[in-house]
Order: sequence, then structure tokens, then C-alpha cells
Amino acid sequence: MTKILYVVLAILLFSCKSNSVAQEKGIKDTISKVEKPKFGDTQSIAVDPNTVHLVAVVQELKKDGMLCDKKFKATTSVRIKRIINSGAGIVNMISAGQEIVFGFVNSPANDFKNLTQDISKDKEVFFKVRENLCSDMSNTMYEVVRYN
Repeated sequence: MTKILYVVLAILLFSCKSNSVAQEKGIKDTISKVEKPKFGDTQSIAVDPNTVHLVAVVQELKKDGMLCDKKFKATTSVRIKRIINSGAGIVNMISAGQEIVFGFVNSPANDFKNLTQDISKDKEVFFKVRENLCSDMSNTMYEVVRYN
């Protein structure tokens, strides 16, 4: 009698094991179908620290402006339309609908005539801006790194 009980118990255990193996194979098939991100995909997502990518409407463009006691060759007042992406470490995040002044660094500001042709009032422009703290460390300013 005990031998029959052992045989029945072994058959039950074997049948349970064979079902779980079949289920595991089905799960492995499903997992293998998930696509991994490609190298080029991750680069488009990455944003430098303290940097914001955004689209804004230009309100005004001025030559020789000041932001946080720092002199810029050109500044622009903009109304933020949408934030595309932002990097880590942003202290005061910009939001849609906000009006803010950006300072231009280096080459775009050196040729103000070309800058006024590229950026005119009420034009929608893509900006890549970098946040910097002011010298008093209580306010922030944004410098234009790139625009389109």
C-alpha cells in the first residue's frame, strides 16, 4: 500500500513540475521580444547637467544687457512655450507660460546684426540654456548655449 502511495505522489509531483517548465518557456519567449534601447536612442535623451532644452516665443532682444551683475553683449526676453527636456541639478526650474530673460554667451552675441535676423519678435525659437547661480547665490540666471 505504501508503494502505491509513493508512486501516486511521484506522478503528482512530476506532473506539477512539467507544467511549470512549460510556463517558464512561455515567459522566456515573451521576455525575449522586449526591445532594448539602441545606442543612438539614449544619446537623444541625455541632457547635460544644469541645462534645459525648451521652445520659447521671443518678446524682445536687447544689446548690452545685465543679468545678476554679469554683463552680456545681448539679452532676450522670452515667454516659455514648452519644456522639452532638462538635465540634473536645476535649482529653479522654468515652467511653461513663464516670462524670463536669457543672456547670450560667446559667438551669437558678438554679431548682434545676425542675431537680430535669426531671432525676431514673436518668433518661436528652440533654446538650449544653462542655469547659473548669481553671485549672491539667491537668484539664478540662464545663459543661451545654443538656439535654432
